[in-house]
Amino acid sequence: MASGVRIIARIAALLLAAAFGFFGYFKSFAPRAVLEQHHAWTTALPDLAARVVGLSELLAAALLLIFGAILLTRRRVTAGVALYVIANQGCAAFVHIARGETGALPQNAMLAGLALLIILASRTRRAKPEEAMGRRV
Repeated sequence: MASGVRIIARIAALLLAAAFGFFGYFKSFAPRAVLEQHHAWTTALPDLAARVVGLSELLAAALLLIFGAILLTRRRVTAGVALYVIANQGCAAFVHIARGETGALPQNAMLAGLALLIILASRTRRAKPEEAMGRRV
């Protein structure tokens, strides 16, 4: 059971890394006119602050990829990155509500839910080989 949860958590981490990589790259490097055309909320911020938000999302994508999908031995780091994702999506939901963009809320909930799955998987313990075979030592 624990290995199945971990596989699902790896897939969730890959999906989140892809999403945050896309969002972060777009916010970090797209021209402001393109961001305005796509109604990016970061256009309400000064340009430097908007770029910092994008870079923080790129960092989250890299950490999700490294610790959520590749190096699963660092459970606390993985859970910390997933907590950051949940906090990020909470802030994003607040901004979307304030701007009247309630259509974006299901996306925020889905991304936060994937991060929650990663946290839950990081809390599962690995079965020892003896336990996996039904023997107790």
